Amino acid sequence: MKKLLFTILSVMMLVGISNAQSLKSSNILSLGTQLNFPMSDFSNVASTGWGVTGQYEFHLGGAWNGTVTSGYLGFAESNGYTYSAVPLVVGTKLYFVSGWYGMVETGLHFYSFTGPQNISDSKTEWGYSIGTGYAIPLSENVGLDLSTKYQYNGDNLSYWNTYVSVMFGL
Repeated sequence: MKKLLFTILSVMMLVGISNAQSLKSSNILSLGTQLNFPMSDFSNVASTGWGVTGQYEFHLGGAWNGTVTSGYLGFAESNGYTYSAVPLVVGTKLYFVSGWYGMVETGLHFYSFTGPQNISDSKTEWGYSIGTGYAIPLSENVGLDLSTKYQYNGDNLSYWNTYVSVMFGL
């Protein structure tokens, strides 16, 4: 297993080194899926979640890109509660070297939940995230984006996120 992991990481690094940044296009549309792991008090009422997300990425200058992201996140039932969220966030990515980048985002999450005895409610929470990722060009206009981030949302609705998406140059 270690050899397989080492081989995959080596190929990713070689692809990244041969292509300095993600894609040739300065405008990118990413469509992907994610796993979300509730943190702190949120983990008492929500279990591992999944999501589908779309992201528009545009060049700001130098190694900086701007992002606009939205999607749907669902969290598995835990202790009789189910949660879902629709994020609407803006952010920036700073590409360091060979496809590696750091990112920060801020924006709103529109939450809804149901609980025991048919209790249901919704709320909107402002939050921010910080993370890192790796963009792997597969061709001039198609790539793969792998990232992870910590998403903080007020009122104990924070989670850790892993994300895999396909990038399309526009």
